[in-house]
Amino acid sequence: MSETNRNNIAIFGGKFDPPHLGHQLSIFLALEKYGFDEVWIIPSFSHPFGFHPSNFETRTEMCRIMAKPFGKKAKVLTVEKEIGLEVVYTVDLIKHLKAAFPENDFSLIIGSDNWDVREKWKNFDKIEEMCRKIVVIGRGEEKEKGFSLPDISSTMIKNMIKENQNPDVFLPAGILEYIRKNRLYA
Repeated sequence: MSETNRNNIAIFGGKFDPPHLGHQLSIFLALEKYGFDEVWIIPSFSHPFGFHPSNFETRTEMCRIMAKPFGKKAKVLTVEKEIGLEVVYTVDLIKHLKAAFPENDFSLIIGSDNWDVREKWKNFDKIEEMCRKIVVIGRGEEKEKGFSLPDISSTMIKNMIKENQNPDVFLPAGILEYIRKNRLYA
């Protein structure tokens, strides 16, 4: 817990279709560099920008595999499905979490790609007001405070699988086995 005796929680949402090392490294940074008490990984149930990701339960299970090395410090929540809205916007998700868990302070982790399109988000100004902080993490050539994550994307992983290339080097342990066992992205 933080010095205010409140849990300092980082919300990390996304499609995670599939989760890759960039996602896992973001969790590591949230815990180790930014000092969050926990990271709550929240797969999107329906995407506000109209993306049609793979099956929700499949993506949720892959997130659990990705989170395993962090123990109790990384939790996978299915809250977007439980909220019951046709589309769950981040502002609505944060309002819900703040009401359900008033003992916590929430911050948001987003990639620099989402930061660059934040004006398209519903009520981003309200998100900034409700969150303790917003952590923007860059990748590839995008630098955030002198570092960036490897330039890995879920689309790249899916394309490699379709082209019969081995994406294992870009995936957390256990994810490729899960993908193969469930015949995903072929």
